[in-house]
Amino acid sequence: MKAKLSDLRRHGEIVLKERGIEEYRGDTFCLLNKHFGCTRADVLLKGEEDYPDETVTAYFKDIQKRGDRTPLQHLLGSWEFMGLPFAVSPDVLIPRAETEWLVEYVLKHYEGKAPKVLDLCTGSGCIGLSIKKMLPEAQVTLVDVSALALKVAETNRKNLEIEAKIEAWDILQGVPFFLQKARFDVIVSNPPYIKTSDLPTLQPEVQQEPELALNGGTDGLLYYRALAADWSGLLAEGGTFLVETGEDTGTGVQEIFREAFQNAELHNDLAGLPRYVVSKK
Repeated sequence: MKAKLSDLRRHGEIVLKERGIEEYRGDTFCLLNKHFGCTRADVLLKGEEDYPDETVTAYFKDIQKRGDRTPLQHLLGSWEFMGLPFAVSPDVLIPRAETEWLVEYVLKHYEGKAPKVLDLCTGSGCIGLSIKKMLPEAQVTLVDVSALALKVAETNRKNLEIEAKIEAWDILQGVPFFLQKARFDVIVSNPPYIKTSDLPTLQPEVQQEPELALNGGTDGLLYYRALAADWSGLLAEGGTFLVETGEDTGTGVQEIFREAFQNAELHNDLAGLPRYVVSKK
């Protein structure tokens, strides 16, 4: 099919804008790049070329899916986190930029060291695997209840060419036998923290992410209670326990961890919202 990239872009932008996609320009370019491997300069400068019909058709289908509120990351099949490419799918939570704070904290405080790191509710593995990639001497263990999520984590482990243990376990069931004697310098988690009653009010794209990775129970604090009560015992002396929270649950999480550790710092994200709780043993 003969077409100009600029015309294909214009079509995509019109469709996505009409469907209420806020980032319609950026999303259109991402899908153009996926199917045609083009740069922004290519879109502006290339004239009419002959593209395979199936490629153009696949692009139009993805534009339609995005207009129907399929997350862009699911259409692309990957997303960047800490400058690294991570495979994503409907089986895992899409990595968010605000979660990078947890990794940056560990890198800042453990640079040049070889910490033992436990990443709970790991999902795609983006937190623990990023730490391992940037602190090669770290020993990292990833834990999640979802077998499908752990398949994605294993794919990312292989793609990043690093070593990490991957274990299946529901953290609400307490500490498993294979970890009871282990001690970790860092325990980090971005657990489900959306209140059950709030799930129907989430953006359509977010509602297509796994409920298992979103539903934090009646008050959004279900997993934090388990983390503080059961998993805090795995923290080595002098170790650090870091969690991400919802913007409306940060104070509640801080209180839960203060009871477990007698200390809990609440940190804001770049938008000034309370987002992270850090405790030390």
